[in-house]
Amino acid sequence: MDFLETTTHMFSEMAPWQGDVRDGYFPNYLGVMTKTAFVADQAPSNQLLPVDNKGTSAPAPNFSDGEVFYEQAAIHRAVQDAKGEFIMVELGGGFAARAVDAHAALQSNNPMPCRLVVVEAEPTHFEWAKQHMHANGIDPDAHWLINALVGNDTLPKLFLLGKGFYGNSIVSDGHIEQLLSNLVKGGMVEAAMGNLLRHGNCGVQQPFDVADGVRNFDFGFVSSIPLIDILQTLDHVDIMDIDIQGGEAEVLPAAMKAINKKVKRIHLATHGMELHKHMWDLFFDHEWMCETDLAPNSQHQSQWGSCETSDGILDLVNINLAAT
Repeated sequence: MDFLETTTHMFSEMAPWQGDVRDGYFPNYLGVMTKTAFVADQAPSNQLLPVDNKGTSAPAPNFSDGEVFYEQAAIHRAVQDAKGEFIMVELGGGFAARAVDAHAALQSNNPMPCRLVVVEAEPTHFEWAKQHMHANGIDPDAHWLINALVGNDTLPKLFLLGKGFYGNSIVSDGHIEQLLSNLVKGGMVEAAMGNLLRHGNCGVQQPFDVADGVRNFDFGFVSSIPLIDILQTLDHVDIMDIDIQGGEAEVLPAAMKAINKKVKRIHLATHGMELHKHMWDLFFDHEWMCETDLAPNSQHQSQWGSCETSDGILDLVNINLAAT
């Protein structure tokens, strides 16, 4: 059986999770409880949502779930192949949804010591990651949570600050021009700059044109950490889940030597067709095997139905480490 067939069979064998759900939460098929507030404003495209009004039943994903289906499949394969200690790195972690899912899958299917590394730049989402872990019986202090932007250097970056937005939040040159114009027109330059210098954020809500329309954001500086600095501290990585809103174009090529040495499997969300092809070529040149290659913003058909992807999907296996 091929990857899609074996994955569909695996999920079809899983009985739906059923049980009591505390107020303000909803479950997924692993029994992981997610606070409704985390997805109330914008649900990430790879987030499993409740399928009934009471939220007391949660089936395993199927092909029609698209990005969720493939991401959860990658997690399960990494869990099944893990030996000794399971280590996961989640880049662009949001509220650590995938890391917590992996922890639950590990406890159910292949229990062993576990280390979760979650990198998230947005400060509120970073606090949500801690809350999400606590809500699911995980002590954040036993793992490595990094409140930073993964990049190629350690220079602070100007960032849009706004809870519940999971898109690209790096302040571009165009955003800066827009921001300065708005602050000057509103007579807020002195207050904003004072807050920025004292506290690291401007404390002023400003409208920004982002992927899903105009939203109001504060803005401020966030720390950066090179991916190489993360990987060099780890013995190995069973799976690296990456959704960094186009940052993969700079981050991954610069870290390929360390990735090849340490990382066994990658689930990569790509952003735009040109970048998707660039990432495919990058890993092909480094002799990785591609299990899934789904273009962004596309419809996909199979004998199990159809699905739609907004982000592209590349599931990649390091064949030089596959047997270790």
